[in-house]
Amino acid sequence: MGFESFIASKHLTHRRKTGFISLISVISMGGVAVGVMALIVVLAVMSGFDRELKQKIVNVQPHIRIEKMGGLDDYWQVAERIESLRLPGLESLSPFIEGQAIVRSAKNATGVLLKGVDDTSENLTIFENHMVYGNADMSDEVTIKVKRSFLFRKKEIEERQGGILIGEVLAARLGVRVGDDVMLISPFQKKTGSFTFSEAESRPFRVKGIFRVGMSDFDSTLALISLEQAQNMYHLEGRVTGLSLRFFDVDDAEKWKWVLRGEFPGNYVVRSWYDMNHNFFQALKVEKSVMTILLALIILVAVFNIVSTLTMTVMEKTKDIGILRAIGATKASIRKIFVMEGFGIGFVGIAAGAILGLALAFNLNEVSEFLKRTTGLEVFPSDIYYFDKIPVEIHSQDVLWTVTLGLIASVLAGLYPAHRAANLKPVEALRYE
Repeated sequence: MGFESFIASKHLTHRRKTGFISLISVISMGGVAVGVMALIVVLAVMSGFDRELKQKIVNVQPHIRIEKMGGLDDYWQVAERIESLRLPGLESLSPFIEGQAIVRSAKNATGVLLKGVDDTSENLTIFENHMVYGNADMSDEVTIKVKRSFLFRKKEIEERQGGILIGEVLAARLGVRVGDDVMLISPFQKKTGSFTFSEAESRPFRVKGIFRVGMSDFDSTLALISLEQAQNMYHLEGRVTGLSLRFFDVDDAEKWKWVLRGEFPGNYVVRSWYDMNHNFFQALKVEKSVMTILLALIILVAVFNIVSTLTMTVMEKTKDIGILRAIGATKASIRKIFVMEGFGIGFVGIAAGAILGLALAFNLNEVSEFLKRTTGLEVFPSDIYYFDKIPVEIHSQDVLWTVTLGLIASVLAGLYPAHRAANLKPVEALRYE
């Protein structure tokens, strides 16, 4: 800023009745601050949702699953073929069985997704790390019962009872604890001659462990049993639903999925974790984009307040602008004053909004708990939003993008008032003074 601009700025600042930071300027700063704060917090929460959902889903679901219509009856051959490919980053390869079932306790009954896994598979290790009660031992318990037959002869009968792992929410819904017995009711197909019938069978299981993975869908609807028990329940006779592949880097799944599809064409179905949750993640991406656009509009509305503030300043200081133009101030000098003032209002508002937004994002769960304790309002119900706490992940590029948008809008906000002030003619400005 040159000497003339400096003198002009000092003159306008001195002559302003309400001072440089007027009430309407403070309101404009507050509007910008609220918009920036809201955008930073929402982007942090949406990024946290994306990260946590991906992490929890890939922890429970296979990174890649290979299935076949009617089940895999030669899964060990398929496994050997996959191992021969020597896929880099392959962590584990194990069979699994998946199906629908009803679990019934003495107090309640509900439908579950029943999954049979190998005791030594990596899939079970994940639940061992999230076990809150009991352990992940799903081995059968053998009970010898004595029954009396004809002529009161004693007969010993060996009964096997499998172990089951269930989620914490599901355990609360059923009213069971570790050591309690439940009944599993599962459908299966039975062939009689040329006819196929659907039947249901119930088997007793003992709750061996209760897990909490932190995602409502899994904690409330998932139950785990051993692979052998699942084969018996669904009458698969040595078959499995498919093979589960896990990689050290989950992002490798999409790449190797296409390789495996080339190796197993025809009746085989090869899907990655992203394929199984494609619509969900796409909806989340669209929701994040829409929320970003809507909250960016709040910043633009606040910027219009800056335009109105500077326009009113130009109208109020018409005489002062006329005097400055009369004593030699150039149009560029007057224009710089109002552009810098608009930038100053926006900069203060953006800085305040960024600080408040980051502070709120880092302490969002504490604020949520405080509101719940004081008002009884549950901001983040876990049964609706999948998680037991608000996920937050702050990306520096999101904050930088938000601040840059605000600064550019603040500079643009000062252009019209600056142009109007710079084009005032001294004679017309001083005519009625």
